[in-house]
Amino acid sequence: MVAVAILFFMELSGQDSSTRVIHNLYRICSVGSFEWNEVAIIKKILCILFLSILFIGIVACNKDVVKENGEEKEGKSVKEENVVKVEEAEKLFKDYSTDLYTVKYPSNPPKFDEIAEKIKGYLTEDQYNAEIANRKFQIPELVSKQINKSIEVQDVKLEEQSKNDDGTIDYLYTTTFKVYDENSSKMYEKKGELTLSTTNNELKIDREWSRGVKIDGLEQGGL
Repeated sequence: MVAVAILFFMELSGQDSSTRVIHNLYRICSVGSFEWNEVAIIKKILCILFLSILFIGIVACNKDVVKENGEEKEGKSVKEENVVKVEEAEKLFKDYSTDLYTVKYPSNPPKFDEIAEKIKGYLTEDQYNAEIANRKFQIPELVSKQINKSIEVQDVKLEEQSKNDDGTIDYLYTTTFKVYDENSSKMYEKKGELTLSTTNNELKIDREWSRGVKIDGLEQGGL
């Protein structure tokens, strides 16, 4: 039995294929198959038990997720997970920006709570809480009231910068605003940084940063 075990592990160390390992083990276990004595019977029982354990181990190993380029999430590697089309990312960010910044009537702009509820679905929980804490949702209301003009998001452009090991993607963005009233209209470009992540198979804004853009008519601050 010791010789059989040594031969088995020698065979195992030299094989990459689980099929060849099982074949070799079965060949070893078949030695003395016609020796109907107590030693042969014990050998067969042990070999069958060993084969069963090996089979269970192979099945378990096949179910393991092999990590590649960082942490695995929901059975997909980071490499697969952070493949996001720029058009998809731009749509998400434009929808977010439109709900955040649009003010049609300066005399009756959307309120903080109304905007917060609208954009909650675009953000990760951490980013949402950060924007609530910074009172970011109040900025369009204050700007529109001070200059007595409407605000409209015209366009959004993203430029991908990097795919990160944690599955997030970094972009540089440019958002184009139109600030207008009955007598005038002016376009502004706001540049900043954006990080997107995937949460429960949904694309979310994980981080957004900008120095803002100065708006004519404001003594300080801007969008």
